[in-house]
Amino acid sequence: MNIELPSNLAQRSERDFINTFGDLYEHSPWVAETALLQTKSKVEYNDLGLFHLLLSEILLNADNDIKQKLILAHPVLTGKRSVKKDMTEFSTGEQKSAGLDDCTDEEISMFEVLNQEYLMKFKFPFIMAIKEKNKEDIVNGFANRQNNSVEQEKQNAIAEINKIAWLRIKGIYGI
Repeated sequence: MNIELPSNLAQRSERDFINTFGDLYEHSPWVAETALLQTKSKVEYNDLGLFHLLLSEILLNADNDIKQKLILAHPVLTGKRSVKKDMTEFSTGEQKSAGLDDCTDEEISMFEVLNQEYLMKFKFPFIMAIKEKNKEDIVNGFANRQNNSVEQEKQNAIAEINKIAWLRIKGIYGI
C-alpha cells in the first residue's frame, strides 16, 4: 500500500514520534522506539505500508520473551467490566467499536467463560484485531482458535497484534 504520511516522519522530534506511535503496540513503546532511528534515516518509511512493515518486522524479530510480554500486555475482551485503567485509549476505543461496552449481563458472562477457557489453555489472553468486528465475529474467533496448539496461538497473537497496529496507524491518519 502506497500512502504518504501527511508529515515527514524523519522530521518529527523523538518525543512527538513516541507520543504518536508509542501505543501502537499495547504498553510496548519499545517497538516505536526501535523504529525511530530507521525511520529518521530513510524517507521511504513515510509510506504507511512500509512503516507498518518495519514495525511488524521489529516485532517478528524480537526475542521470544519480549514477544511473550507484549502478548501478556493485552487486555482480555470483556467489555464494560474490563479494567479501563489497564487499557490504552486505543484498546478502549476498539472494544467500544466492536460493541463490547454494550454487552448484556449474559454476554458478559459468556465472554468471561470464553476468556477463562482460553487463558487456562494458552496462558495468555485471546488477541484479535476487533476494530472492524462485532461480538459474533469475536465469539466465532474464540471458537475457531480454541483447538489450536499453543505455538499456533502465539503465532496468531503476533499476527493479530500486527493487524491491530495497522488499524491503529490508519486511525491516526484517518484512513
